[in-house]
Amino acid sequence: MSFNNQFRCRIQSITIENIKNVSKGVVRMKCNMGDDIFADKSDILGIYGQNGSGKTAAIVALCLLKHLVNGKQIWADMDELVKVGEDHCRIKFVFSLEMENGKRYLVTYDVTIKVKEGQRSSSLVDDAERVETYVAKEALKYKIVDDSSVNRNNYIFNYQYENGDSAVFGPNVRYKQFISKDKNLIDDLKYHKTDSYQSRLSFIFTLYKIENIQTRMGYDKELLMIINAIQCFCIESLFVITNSQNGAISANITIPMNLCKYDGDMKRYHLSYIDLSLVGETNIPLSLYEDVTKRFDIINSVINKVIPDLNIYVVKRGNRIAKDGTELVIAELMSKRGEDEIPLCSESDGIKKLIYCMYGLIQMFNNPSATTVIDELDSGVFEYLLGEILKVLEESGKGQLIFTSHNLRPLEVLDKKSILFSTTNENNRYIRFKNVKSTNNLRDFYYQSILLGGQDECVYNPTRSSAIRRAFKSVKEDLNG
Repeated sequence: MSFNNQFRCRIQSITIENIKNVSKGVVRMKCNMGDDIFADKSDILGIYGQNGSGKTAAIVALCLLKHLVNGKQIWADMDELVKVGEDHCRIKFVFSLEMENGKRYLVTYDVTIKVKEGQRSSSLVDDAERVETYVAKEALKYKIVDDSSVNRNNYIFNYQYENGDSAVFGPNVRYKQFISKDKNLIDDLKYHKTDSYQSRLSFIFTLYKIENIQTRMGYDKELLMIINAIQCFCIESLFVITNSQNGAISANITIPMNLCKYDGDMKRYHLSYIDLSLVGETNIPLSLYEDVTKRFDIINSVINKVIPDLNIYVVKRGNRIAKDGTELVIAELMSKRGEDEIPLCSESDGIKKLIYCMYGLIQMFNNPSATTVIDELDSGVFEYLLGEILKVLEESGKGQLIFTSHNLRPLEVLDKKSILFSTTNENNRYIRFKNVKSTNNLRDFYYQSILLGGQDECVYNPTRSSAIRRAFKSVKEDLNG
């Protein structure tokens, strides 16, 4: 049985500082605004705003969370995502966690990434040589949600990298508990701290790399359970679909696929990444082939209701052995309508986008611990169909969905608390509209706020059609010359 079945985890809020053009912004989920933040029902959040107003920064933050918790290096070009003029970015995530035994927690993960002093990368620098950023600070803390107890935060880890600092992590009481049963662990922790810095890794979420770490830990099992639950959620149940992935699909290059497997030896989940070729055949490791075909079977069970009569599947073309001895299955991605069978690459960009997003949407519909994140959900999708899908997910889904979009149809079908708007104020990037009545059409209300204001922040940097017209005309001589 998956450890994921033993708890329910949800994102309550995300605080973003100095990512892209966001100096400060708080993304608060709808579930965080209700009487019961642990309610077992759908929780949808759409982020809207004009181009370049910080919508994608929220997606970047969630992508970074999944990356760090999965024990991966922060991106080589991470410094390009740090706001210009700043030397660091910071993200704070708040999760609600309900265990099988009924115990409830609020868990906070706070991470700061710094650019090394005097360094900003250039696009001409080879990725292998770019080590300009590092995880400078991390804090993982929790508080028990119980009316009969004092609501205060308890630190599990409080980590800060500084050269020459003898302390490995805090708080001191936790550090002493940690090493109480094994003094030899001190040297391993110091080495791990240096390695995390040099390798651009999370210190907290790569502790498992220390041999037999779980059996050598000296603190109580409750804290270990919380850490494992957050790791399991981010690895197994957090699905993040970015624009770069969408680009690979639209360009008919690959469909990226993440397959989660449980490592019994390491006692943790890890992701296997595979890029499935859209044009021609693709080589799938035999160890992953069954998982890939099962994933497509699950997607197919829903996609042929969203796109009537469409069926997608993996066709096995043969086997081969790679140079390193890995057994491979030669396969091709196909689609079929009626008796007509064509390569999947021949379908429209919108259909390929829906196919790629569908597994995450299926998980969000069925699993209260699943959170699916999609940048530009509306890209290539007919707006009426987009509205129908969102209505079904809101009315009957169990998990969370976070998306950005330019299509305004969701404003007419979703609850007003499910919509967040980006602003022109870089120090307060995200707001919900006030004074929206139940009879108001939020789409029309948004247009009204763009034209007339009336909100706490401006939601549109004004553009004038006359100025745009003059700009087009101003280049006429250059074109003729």
